[in-house]
Amino acid sequence: MGTVRELIFDATGKGKLPLPARCTVDVSCFEQPEIQEAVTITLEENLYVAAYAGIDLTALDGITVAPDCRAAACALQNLPTGQVPLEVNPQPESMELARTAAVRRDEQLLFHIVLRPGLGLMALSPEKEMQRLVQACIAHEAAHVEHESHLYHMFPESYGKPLECGNRSRQTFLKAMDVWSEYAACRSSATFRPEAMEEFEGILCRAIEDSRAAAMEQIKAHREGRGAGEVFREIQQIFGDVFICAGYLLGHAHGLELNLKDRTPRLGEVFRKNPAIEDLMTKLERILRELWLQEYVWPSIKVFAPIYDLICDMMNQCGLVFVRHKDEWRIMMYEDREVNEKD
Repeated sequence: MGTVRELIFDATGKGKLPLPARCTVDVSCFEQPEIQEAVTITLEENLYVAAYAGIDLTALDGITVAPDCRAAACALQNLPTGQVPLEVNPQPESMELARTAAVRRDEQLLFHIVLRPGLGLMALSPEKEMQRLVQACIAHEAAHVEHESHLYHMFPESYGKPLECGNRSRQTFLKAMDVWSEYAACRSSATFRPEAMEEFEGILCRAIEDSRAAAMEQIKAHREGRGAGEVFREIQQIFGDVFICAGYLLGHAHGLELNLKDRTPRLGEVFRKNPAIEDLMTKLERILRELWLQEYVWPSIKVFAPIYDLICDMMNQCGLVFVRHKDEWRIMMYEDREVNEKD
């Protein structure tokens, strides 16, 4: 049997579960045939579990198990050499276990899940905790398949074409869309591993605590000669990632029928020291809940603009502001802007 297998869920296409008629599973990273077979069977079982839970997997292209999720996803998407998608910076004390990539198959946009080999082996563990972690991770990626597929069908222009985001920075607008993406995936898969709430809170706390210092380091580097374009990209990345981390937490909380106010003392302390940030997170919670309730009647891609505005508000709180000169966007500190305006 080859290392790329085909799972057939329903050859007639009339199945009752929200699964594709068939999809591929690439387990070629494992050398032993018995491991390949066992991982394939376990992954198939987990897809059934996600579908039984109500997650729509009809747009699933397949699953690939690979040591480097980013490289495998880029290869599947056929991105030019050296080009990588915008994504969250690696978080301290965490490792990427999986990601979902959009792929074109015969003019149809489908979604492919990429998993690390360790996750595949964990699926074979007799320990229930390991099995639940795998189920939760696959359910999260399965939820990405559902919500990203819906987003594409609502706004086909959002994939593979210049994004019509109005008079806004494209990078930060994409970050705003990613906030929704992680919120929706976490909300749809929260019940698979409720205890992840504390993990998401920890990630958000670190992101908030580190963001201002990280942004000031970028400004300092620019004044010492670092290119404006690179600094501009990094600052958007820093503040956008704070909101993506918040999207994880809020989605998980809402999936468990909790709210931002049901937080741990640690997050409460972070908010106490940063009341303006708490206000932004409270507004974000309201926006994301409204997006969830209206997901099937969104009028345009601009539904993500309120999240974009919140990211800009956080930059403003740190003394940074977007400035556009012709077709070029820049980030400036208030004192720099005042000097330019006087000139």
